Amino acid sequence: MKLSRFKLLLIAPSLVVTACGYGLKEVYDGIPYNSSVFTENYFNVWDSRINPYSSNKKITVTKETHELDLVQDKVFTAISDANFRDCDPNWASYAYTYDVSEPEEEGIKAYGPAVAMINLDDSFRYGVVSKMFDGQMFCNGDFQKSRTQVEPTNQGQDKGFGVLFSKESNDSTYFMMNLKCSVVYEDFQNLPTCYSDLKITVGFYLRNDTGYTYEPMTYKIPRVPTNSGDDHFMPPYASRNNMYVCFGFSTENIETNRLIGFSIQYEYEGIYVSRDESNTAEVSFTEDILHAIMLYEVSFPHTTWH
Repeated sequence: MKLSRFKLLLIAPSLVVTACGYGLKEVYDGIPYNSSVFTENYFNVWDSRINPYSSNKKITVTKETHELDLVQDKVFTAISDANFRDCDPNWASYAYTYDVSEPEEEGIKAYGPAVAMINLDDSFRYGVVSKMFDGQMFCNGDFQKSRTQVEPTNQGQDKGFGVLFSKESNDSTYFMMNLKCSVVYEDFQNLPTCYSDLKITVGFYLRNDTGYTYEPMTYKIPRVPTNSGDDHFMPPYASRNNMYVCFGFSTENIETNRLIGFSIQYEYEGIYVSRDESNTAEVSFTEDILHAIMLYEVSFPHTTWH
């Protein structure tokens, strides 16, 4: 059964979800991308040297788009996946649902802080993008201060962002990003929980002798939690397993020598009432719907930078 905008407006008031899934109601002065206006929080910032839409770009080599393979590239959408275990030898010591607090169980550590880029090198501690590298995997009631809001290419081909680091790495073993989605109307933000089909493009940038090499990789992630709120009140915060997606893949078969940056772009291909793929009830929105990936953490775990 399709849901019209009118029906969604009727349903929304009866739902109890936290504001982590959509726009922030309070304004915090002096913090970029922390507005009460949803569209003002989109982070559409490209370093001009790797901006494919800039005449000043320094991309001198572009590789063919690599469609990530579930088996060959060890793609995972949760750290409980067998593929994640093949990517990280420390998998048995991680607790995914913890971040700002550590689990009490001896020998177990919060995954986000364990692989946070700021703990690999101090250069990741600075700038607006540093909140993607601080180990905070979840909202925790911090709203825009904890996440980067990515705009889909459905709303413009040039949407997304690209970051260059100040240092290079040669020893990446896998890539990880923790996310969920949000969908709102400009004049009404409290829409109910639903699920989005995404096609994500992750770009790696390698320094070469004449500029930068661009390596694009794509993967389709079905039924990503959307407007899903957050469970940050009582350990072990188990509901987070169903409120977020931890997406990643091995870089074993991907060139990462002189890795110096990355980009994220995506499009949404459908929005559904149910996370169950056997339920094909697609939500019907009008054309002025606004979609976003809420990106909380990005990491190239266990890398060294020089």
